[in-house]
Amino acid sequence: MSVNHPQTIRPLLLVDGTAPTLDVTVLDTLAGLILNAGCSDETLASLARLEGRDFAMLARVEAAEQPDEDGLCRLLAAGIDGVVLSGCRSRADIQKLDVMLGVAEARTGIATNRTRIYAEYGSAPEGLLSPHRLAEASQRLEGLIFDGRVLARAVGCKEPARAPHQGVAAPVLVGRANVVLRAHEAGVPAFEVLPATADAAATRWALSQSRNDGFASVVCRSLEQAIIASSE
Repeated sequence: MSVNHPQTIRPLLLVDGTAPTLDVTVLDTLAGLILNAGCSDETLASLARLEGRDFAMLARVEAAEQPDEDGLCRLLAAGIDGVVLSGCRSRADIQKLDVMLGVAEARTGIATNRTRIYAEYGSAPEGLLSPHRLAEASQRLEGLIFDGRVLARAVGCKEPARAPHQGVAAPVLVGRANVVLRAHEAGVPAFEVLPATADAAATRWALSQSRNDGFASVVCRSLEQAIIASSE
């Protein structure tokens, strides 16, 4: 999938805490809903069973603390369509999750390679410095996600003196470029996590910057952002 046609890719919505109670027609403006892997089975199952659902259910797990095989089986049995690998440090993290998902799919009777992987790449500095290609790391790899705020905290960047949505630290600029290039090399789209703001003007500015810099779509942090991103 080309990273040069952002209008063809719907945004993702990152949900902090419990899942939102929304009409399926609202959720279907999204490519996917990212939920914490610790969500209750009831929450995951109720969303997975929504009639006419056209968005992916994605569970977010930490690369450094990947769930065990039983944990992945629980998520798959609850109906998730993919996993967001947070803090991805290298090709090896993706490959490890790929193998574990294969075992979990076999145990739960799900078709092989059905479960997709989105890797949060670039927020772990070691990932940016890795010389290893991501191309062919996994047939499951669906996209890369970049969160500049996480990278900024990891390397100790100071808060920008200007408006937060307009001040971008040098390491974050490098990280953004790296992730777009890595995604292009791997043949998958790159998504950028939007700043946490309710300001519509700031959201539109961030959307414009993401598209101009080669990101195929964005990860929204609120329903308000998702509505703006879906309509742009």
